[in-house]
Amino acid sequence: MSFDPSVQVAVVTAGGTVGVALVGVLVELVRRQGSALAEVREHAQEAREQVSNTHSTNLRDDLDRVIAGLDRVLEGQAEHSRDIRGLRADLSHERIERLAVSERLDSHISSVSAA
Repeated sequence: MSFDPSVQVAVVTAGGTVGVALVGVLVELVRRQGSALAEVREHAQEAREQVSNTHSTNLRDDLDRVIAGLDRVLEGQAEHSRDIRGLRADLSHERIERLAVSERLDSHISSVSAA
């Protein structure tokens, strides 16, 4: 099965055109992938800069120290709360005693004035 030479030329030309078009499409896809990879590389570098340990102490040790300090603050706050409750109880007791003395004094003054 042999083709006419003009048909052969047309087939080769069409094949070449399709081949060039495919190469163009592949080049564009590779270019887009390169751009996407560059963007991913940039984001990865930003993330690396944010999480890299650039100080002399270990982050876990720093966090443990902060938590221990927070525990001390909470213990101090609990102690202050107990102290305040005690002061309120003392004030309440003093107020009751003062009112009782005031009533006795008023009663005594009334009885002395009436006599």
